[in-house]
Parts: sequence; C-alpha cells; structure tokens
Amino acid sequence: MSEMIRQQYHLEPDKGLLNDPNGLSWFQGKYYVFFQWNRFEKNHSYKEWGLFTSEDLLKWKFEGSAVIPDQEYDRDGVYSGSGYVIDNQLYLFYTGNNKKDGKRKSSQCLVVTKDGRRYQKKGIILKTPEEYTEHFRDPKVFQGKHSGYYMVVGGQQKNGKGAIALCHSDDGETWNYQGMLAVSEQYEMMECPDLFLLDGRYVLLFNPQKRDNTADEPILSFSAYKLVEFDEENGIFRDASLDDGFELMDAGFDFYAPQTFLSPDGRRILFAWMSRMDDEQEKVFSRTELNIHCMTLPRELFLQEEKLCQKPIRELYHLLGQEIAAVCEKHEWSAQPAKRTFYLCLRRTGEEQKLNILFHQGEAEIAYISEEKKLTFSRRNWVDGTVETKSAAIDEWNELEIWSDHSSMEIFVNGGQVVFSARIFPKSQKPEVTVSGSTNGMKIEMREIMNMDKREEQKS
Repeated sequence: MSEMIRQQYHLEPDKGLLNDPNGLSWFQGKYYVFFQWNRFEKNHSYKEWGLFTSEDLLKWKFEGSAVIPDQEYDRDGVYSGSGYVIDNQLYLFYTGNNKKDGKRKSSQCLVVTKDGRRYQKKGIILKTPEEYTEHFRDPKVFQGKHSGYYMVVGGQQKNGKGAIALCHSDDGETWNYQGMLAVSEQYEMMECPDLFLLDGRYVLLFNPQKRDNTADEPILSFSAYKLVEFDEENGIFRDASLDDGFELMDAGFDFYAPQTFLSPDGRRILFAWMSRMDDEQEKVFSRTELNIHCMTLPRELFLQEEKLCQKPIRELYHLLGQEIAAVCEKHEWSAQPAKRTFYLCLRRTGEEQKLNILFHQGEAEIAYISEEKKLTFSRRNWVDGTVETKSAAIDEWNELEIWSDHSSMEIFVNGGQVVFSARIFPKSQKPEVTVSGSTNGMKIEMREIMNMDKREEQKS
C-alpha cells in the first residue's frame, strides 16, 4: 500500500466495520450521528450503534459504543433506526434482531437518553404486523402536521414482495400499526425508508432490494427517491406503487441507506453509507487497515424542477485551503497536488461540451460524451484490475464539483442534480489530475482541503 486508505474528513470509526447511519439528530447543542457498527471485526457478524458528535458539523468526536445488543429481543443485533427529540429527551428507535434456531424475529424498540451519554432501553414498542414476514425493520420517525408522530418501516409482505408500513403514536412510546403505505411487485424487500417534507413536497427515500426468498439471501439493492402525495389524515399515498416514478439517489458505485434530519436552522441534511462493496472488495480494501467503510459527506437537500438535488453542506467550504498550482496549455490543464485530499471545481464558460478528467494515472476518470449526452465515471477495480463504469444522462454539463479524500470521490454535477459517490483504492504514489477538452472555455479551481487541526491553527 503506497497511500493511506483512512479518510481525512469523512466519518469512520477507529476499528471494525461501519454501515448504515442511524439516529441522526440535533440534541442539546450537538449533532448526533449514530451508525451500525461491528467493533470486533471487519464484517457484518455483529451489530451495535456507535456514535459521533459535533457542535458544527466539521469537528467530530468519536464517542464509541452507544446502544449495544444486551437484551433477549436484540441479542443478535441492534439494527438500523432513527432519532427524534421529544420532551427534551432523545428518543432512539431501532430494530432488535433475535435469531433462534436460524429463525429471525424482528422487533421495533425504543431507547431514551436525557443527556446523550446514558441510554435507557424501554423495550419493544411494535411487534411485526401479521401481514409481514420478519424482514420488518429500519423505523424512521417524524412528527405529524396535525397530531402525534409517524413511523415508516421497511418490510416484506407474506407474499414475498416488498412494502413500507406506516405506524402512529400520540406520545412516541405507544405505537399502532396503521397499514401498508406503499408496495412493490418487482422487489422482495424495502430497507431504510425516510419520509419528509421538503420545499412543500413530501419526499420518500427507500432502498429496493432483490432477494432470493427461498435461500433468504439478498441479490442486489440500491437507493431511490420519489416525490409523493401523503394524506396524513387517512395515512395513505395517492400513488402506492414503489415500482415506478422513482429516481436513483446516487449515480455512483458506493451509496446506500441514506437518512435525513433537520438542522436547527431548518436545513434537511443527509448522510449515507459510502459502500456497496462485495466480500472480496472488502477484504482487499481493508487488508492493511483496522477499520472499513465510512459515511458520505453530509449533504443539504433541496428540490429543483421536481428533482431532488444534493449539495455539500455549506460548512464544508470552510475546510478549503490554499489554491493548488496547475499547468495550463491550449487544450489541457494538469496539477500534482501533494495529497489526495482536494477540492476541484470546473465551470463551463464556453459552448463546447467536451470534457475528460483523469485522476492518478488511471485510478479514476470522468468523461462527458456530448454525442450521447452522457456523463461517465470510471474507476479501477482493486480486486481484478478491470475498469468499472457508471453513467448518467445529462443534457449538458455546466458545473462539476469534486471532493476527493484519501480513498473516495464525491462528484456533484450541475448544482447537485446528479451525484456520483465512490470509494477509490489508492495505488499511485503521485497524485495527479489532468483535465482535457476545451479547457479555454472552462473556469477551473483546485484547492487543498485542510484537516481540522490546520484549520484551527489558521483561525488562531
């Protein structure tokens, strides 16, 4: 390994495996980001909730374990869930997993904390409704417009098809199942739903999953969103189908289980798990490391012409440091940053659409194919060496904003209308970026991304 894999400005624990973000909250002057965590090994054999806290979304403190599987109903895993502040206490809702003789039992459970340090388990608040199998998990809670609280839960119907359930509570502790909010005929499971108001519209996030129901194994899954009309009074969607009318949340390789919350100034902020690696990719990626996987950057959400857009939270721009020197020729721009942690922004000022960006001697590449009106992002597979490509249909590119960390890239296209998220396996000893095409019709900005210690030094 010639470069470190551990990230500089993305959230990841010191050891073990991280996956879904959970319990995202603003509570008593701090941001809380819980996450599913196996602190013992770099695999999915054990699940508890770990915790990061921050006062400003920039400087984070790793708090270690928060909610552990120590009860009969959650002995085989504290699975994903959400948080909501009720009566000056942080309520944490999660799925408790119990497996006996290979048979799964899921329960929706509650933990309450008054101070963010001591967590009191209140036990099971909702058992699996009879219409569902025990693939019933990931409760996301939000406050109703008119009364009480709602909970959406991902599930699988007894017929083997995916669904999202709706539940209601007057006080956050006593919950009742109201019915199926949305259903699928194409997918066998729905994971990690989230339902919220944004710019006057309801947005549903969900993760469709193809499963082999006979073997009880997942085959593929992805993250999607859909603008919906939610009749709160009757607890129904106008369009209850999860099979059409949705868009991908992310066009890249590594993005799953997104969850949102409201910041104290009213912004809708999202974190997601930045991984979709298979077992072999995980083994190679973490071979020299004590930990594996990280979160995406926190992102602000907004709607633009009926499309959900994502931008890095505005606080992140405080991390931008000195401009990185570049060599500019007629049709090429190149730079050799000292580190892989950099910010690169390209804005098109001319008519020509041609664009190609090569990173680190071919570890990754971005290209716009104007004839096909398609933007592609490629990376080198670190297991077999093949080139993998993802693409998105884009009529024209006007702006690309690229946030590079030691082993990841997040690319925000045209103000966040399309995003590509990916882990990148670092091999090259010399970071290098080359932009070709009509560079005389582009404005290119490249800056260092400071770590927090350096930023604090500059402030003082």
